[in-house]
Amino acid sequence: MTELQLFLSAEDMDRLFAIKELQGRDDLAADVFARKLLEEYLYKLYPARPKWDDEGHLANAESYRGPKA
Repeated sequence: MTELQLFLSAEDMDRLFAIKELQGRDDLAADVFARKLLEEYLYKLYPARPKWDDEGHLANAESYRGPKA
């Protein structure tokens, strides 16, 4: 597993705790809950496992389900 450190505004932390409460996830620490939310959203945006070609370009971009740049 790779570590990712990030900072959230106080407003977004309030959102995180509100969602955590509404989902009844008092059994999870805030950082674990945030990780689960992020993983769920990432999977919805990109359900396939990303694959890279020999030149370092994304080989299965068609699997992406989010807005295009």
